[in-house]
Amino acid sequence: MSHRHRGNLLAAAAIAVTAAAVAATALHLARPHRGTSGQQRAQTVRSTAPRPAPTPSTVPTPTATPTPPPPPVTATHTLGAGGVTRQWVQVTPGGGVTATTPILVFLHGRSVTPQEEIQRDGLLPLVAQGRAELVYPTGIGKSWNAGGCCSTAAAQNVDDVGFIRALIPQVDPVRIRPVFLVGYSNGGRLAYTLACQDPGLVDGFAIVDAMPLRACNSARPISILQIDGTADNEIPYKPGDSGAETPATTQVAALRARDGCTAAPVSVRTGALTVATWSGCRDGTRVVFATYQGGTHAWPVGDTTTPSGAMTIWSFVSGGQPW
Repeated sequence: MSHRHRGNLLAAAAIAVTAAAVAATALHLARPHRGTSGQQRAQTVRSTAPRPAPTPSTVPTPTATPTPPPPPVTATHTLGAGGVTRQWVQVTPGGGVTATTPILVFLHGRSVTPQEEIQRDGLLPLVAQGRAELVYPTGIGKSWNAGGCCSTAAAQNVDDVGFIRALIPQVDPVRIRPVFLVGYSNGGRLAYTLACQDPGLVDGFAIVDAMPLRACNSARPISILQIDGTADNEIPYKPGDSGAETPATTQVAALRARDGCTAAPVSVRTGALTVATWSGCRDGTRVVFATYQGGTHAWPVGDTTTPSGAMTIWSFVSGGQPW
């Protein structure tokens, strides 16, 4: 075979191989790849389509933080009474007062200052909330003359009845706001003296761990809250208990008789505190007897289940509003 003929055969074979390769490649491209399903190819196509813009979510409007009330204003005032310059501390809500904001005139216990009494009695939150105004008269020698007792004030025969009588018009000049006289221990005795001698001086009395020095001769009814403890070694709770004072139960019975409280009381017990209320008495007055089971001759501070003395007084002053 000639060289030319052999070359033609080799060229034809090469062309055939090339054509086969081209056909195989075309067939491969026409078939789907084993690793990609039809669903996957559809997802691939969809992923390339433009996505719609997200709908903007509603942005909540921020709630404005309430502005706290201004802090209470504490001021010391003076007046002349019985030829002596007397003082009192007045604690007023920072936001001011209205015609219905009650005034609590607090007669402190013996051997403490008004500032110490303010820290002890727990009434300041009422001022911070704008619900009450507090007035703390200052006793001579940290004591009050309740008509024969007690300590320096009695020894100097200080006219504390005249002082409080002169003070009330100073703190409520137009006499339109409710005024309550609160007394603790020695201060409670002075409050009782005023309740007997001048029952119309204020709108009501709240007495804590104290009894009058003598029987009250006034026949005018008064609204009064009496707070006592069953374990007070100075004020007997009932006849036969230790102590030289009038028993608390005896005193409350006398108050009810004077005010003409004939209906049965409404009694509520909360923790160690039981409150009995006689309402509908003469001239619309009330007699309230608050008993702290196991309470001693100390200011009732209360606990997580038992209301404090401050809470009990506020319930009486406010007619039952929550603390």
